[in-house]
Amino acid sequence: MIEKIQNDLMENGYAKVNNVISPVILSKVKKLMNENLISFLKKKNKKPKSKLNDNFYECKKIVSQHEIQVFLAKHLIEKGVYTEILNQKKIKEILINLLGPDLEYVTNSELAINSKSETDEYYVKKYHQEFWSGAGIASLLFWIPFYLKPGMGTVEVIKKSHTWGHIPHSNREPIELPDNYVSEKINVKEGSLVFFTPFTLHRTIPNKLKEIRVAAPITVRNFYYPKIGNEDLWEFKKLNFSFFSHLRKILGNPQFSPFRTLNQKRKSIFLKEKIKKKH
Repeated sequence: MIEKIQNDLMENGYAKVNNVISPVILSKVKKLMNENLISFLKKKNKKPKSKLNDNFYECKKIVSQHEIQVFLAKHLIEKGVYTEILNQKKIKEILINLLGPDLEYVTNSELAINSKSETDEYYVKKYHQEFWSGAGIASLLFWIPFYLKPGMGTVEVIKKSHTWGHIPHSNREPIELPDNYVSEKINVKEGSLVFFTPFTLHRTIPNKLKEIRVAAPITVRNFYYPKIGNEDLWEFKKLNFSFFSHLRKILGNPQFSPFRTLNQKRKSIFLKEKIKKKH
């Protein structure tokens, strides 16, 4: 599976993996999102509904969709859901094979919510590269659907566009593309994931159903790679450490001060041996 994913990513600039997120985690995500919306409505002295979809539209009467996307993502991150998802065995194996063992992901992000009634270009994005938004070349971008029914659509990508480099653009869309290109509308279900490079052109497929589609865009990188884009302005949470990084944490500082981590018993033994040598 890893070899196919690497080949797909190298060849076309994106890859997809089906059925890698457990139904238990998906149920947990939906429950947490709905609880967060209910809590928000109660704070505003509004009567909440029972369903996630209905509560989303009730909240949208009070605040912008952008604000909803931000506070829902923040809640899921604070509850450790993103860490739990990315730490699943198959997903972590993919990440380590593609990026190495020292991993972190962006935490000041937002969810991507798409409804039939919303046509604003901020939510229904035209073809774009995440590089335009500051993602460094060494990052990987994940699109993980949390609430997705048949007919809601997903994302559409242009094959091999990752090899075109930084594409000229204006007002969040390309102003120049090759004459011939091949695109694909990604066919995945809940519990699956799609990931691509920062140079891969992709766009939103409009949701044609009344219920909202909810997905998490997550940026993952190796924290030893240079921050080439605007990543120094973003917030990251460490996800996984190599042996080397664990050792650095034990040693405690970049000067590697000797015996910094001696416990009291070992310290006493060390001091006695030092006294003996003096005499």
